[in-house]
Amino acid sequence: MHRGLGYVYVINILLVTGPAGLLMSFYANGGLSSRIAFVLLSFLWIFFTAFALFKAVQKDFATHRIYMIRSFALTLSAITLRSWKVILANFTDIAPMDRYRIIAWLGWLKFTYCRVDNLEIYKEA
Repeated sequence: MHRGLGYVYVINILLVTGPAGLLMSFYANGGLSSRIAFVLLSFLWIFFTAFALFKAVQKDFATHRIYMIRSFALTLSAITLRSWKVILANFTDIAPMDRYRIIAWLGWLKFTYCRVDNLEIYKEA
């Protein structure tokens, strides 16, 4: 079951959602800053997922797990981005386009590393 669901996840990211996200990132609102954030997010999402698959094929499951956790953390960035959007809209006076530029980075950069660090520490325990 793990392998089957894993292949569905990997194929989806490598062939559908990753390339679609990368393509859409070039047209993101918020100017160059937002575009760079979403291009990096898409590229890393595809890379971490492909590298995790490569490591699974090599039977290096420890590294596979680390990169799948990173991939999944980037998958969750869509939720994080929307959470930050609600928080910043309700508790700050930041203009909407400036808010978008901020959450383009906040949605994944800082908190992805926190999630990855926490999950990798958990893995060690």
